[in-house]
Amino acid sequence: MAGINPIGKAIAKATNSKPAVWLGNKFEKNPEGALAAATVTSIVLKDGIGCVMYVTQSLNNKKIPDEKRKFVAALDLTNGVLMIAAQIAMFLAMRKYSGPIFEKLFKKSFNPENKSNIISKIRMLAAKANKDIPKKLKVEKEYEEVKKDALDLFKFVVDIAAATIVGKRIIVPLIATPLAKKVEKKMDNKKVDPAKEEPKIEKDEKEQLLENASPNFSNNPNTNLLNKFQK
Repeated sequence: MAGINPIGKAIAKATNSKPAVWLGNKFEKNPEGALAAATVTSIVLKDGIGCVMYVTQSLNNKKIPDEKRKFVAALDLTNGVLMIAAQIAMFLAMRKYSGPIFEKLFKKSFNPENKSNIISKIRMLAAKANKDIPKKLKVEKEYEEVKKDALDLFKFVVDIAAATIVGKRIIVPLIATPLAKKVEKKMDNKKVDPAKEEPKIEKDEKEQLLENASPNFSNNPNTNLLNKFQK
């Protein structure tokens, strides 16, 4: 039991720190927004750590040829940066547009006319049960709270889905794959070291070889040596 006190003190100190208090206030004022931001932040941090690990692994992977190792590491780095950027961009974009989308999708459920009808029905049912209940009920406030809860749930699901599915799984592959092909094509078209190039046969030398070699082919029609020097 003696070991619990240091742990308890550490936890208490951490929860009373300025970042923890600030985060707690954010969750208290806007639970949905704080939860969504915390979720995306954790995903982005995970992808950032994964990107560093992939790049390090590619640079030190002896199974990858030396001339391709930097290329593979560059692709891992590009893919990681694109994933992080796309997720943040899609999350921030959907934060702006998810509210109007909700209003458009659920306009039949949440609109002034429907609100008025629901409140009237609730008051009528309450009046039949107990005449004093309508005076105590805050139906309009309850209706707005239900709408807010529905909107918060919709925004959380849509914003996270936009970041992790649309941004990470759709947009990034569309960009990263063509980019990888372009980089690979440039690497393949690199100039070959002149010292390693095969010697070229000049035109006059080529004709001379054909002229010298042609009598030998008449006696040996099965040979394919002539094909090597033919245009």
